[in-house]
Amino acid sequence: MKDTLKLSHLFSLALVIVAAVIAQWIETPERSRSALERVRDGGVVLAGYALEPPFVTLEADGRVSGEAPEVFRRAVAAVGPGQIDWVHSDFGSLAHELASGQIDVIVSGMFITPEREGQMVFTRPTAVVCPAFAVPAGNPQGVHSYTEVADRSELRLGVVAGAVEVAQARGLGVPAERTVAFPDALSGLAAVESGRVSAFALSAVSLRRAIVEHPLLQMVAPLVGDPPVLPGRPAFALRPGDRDFRDALDHVLDGFLGSPEHHALVVPFGFLPTELPHYERSARCGQ
Repeated sequence: MKDTLKLSHLFSLALVIVAAVIAQWIETPERSRSALERVRDGGVVLAGYALEPPFVTLEADGRVSGEAPEVFRRAVAAVGPGQIDWVHSDFGSLAHELASGQIDVIVSGMFITPEREGQMVFTRPTAVVCPAFAVPAGNPQGVHSYTEVADRSELRLGVVAGAVEVAQARGLGVPAERTVAFPDALSGLAAVESGRVSAFALSAVSLRRAIVEHPLLQMVAPLVGDPPVLPGRPAFALRPGDRDFRDALDHVLDGFLGSPEHHALVVPFGFLPTELPHYERSARCGQ
């Protein structure tokens, strides 16, 4: 009886191993091709995103939309007949999923930073945006800047985990123990409404849209009291091994960004003319 059970277990294990080998053999040809090859040959490219309006939104029928996906669709269609499969994640997990090969590109309004440039390659930026705070209506605690949050021990600041605002807060002296990270913007805005945090930091273009749906909140922008900074530059992020795909996307973006077609595509998502990438790049936030 024991021998029969052992044989049964061994047979089951053998089936699992064979199935795994077959699956790997089937998938290898597609995985072995670069993202650019797949797009040009009508294959599939995996685009990772996190919901952060207006960079990424979800329509009622489940279609992924927003500034980043719509611009990415235009660029990919110009490169080749490839298809885009959308992979949802928390913003803070996107970089890991890109590095591990679970996705081919991050399409989520991710800002270019020196730290990220050491891990991935970026296309040219698709927008230029400045920081802002969401606070309770009337701003009862008088929060106007990162510097003020750093100086006043009673204030707590909300940020999206993995977002550029984490580094901005730390660089201007906001201690980690008074910074609360949330998986997405909706959670952070709810925390302001409940009083868990004094303010929530995000881009002005994101908060401008969110405030409309959160009448108990108001936006603080520009952040008065902080040193003037260059605008954030959201872009598409790829693995270093996919520089050829990045270059192909940039070739398309170079002629599209700033065009009347681009303007018509993204203005409905709430972007101002000064937030489009052809705007004067020497301008600084807070000036």
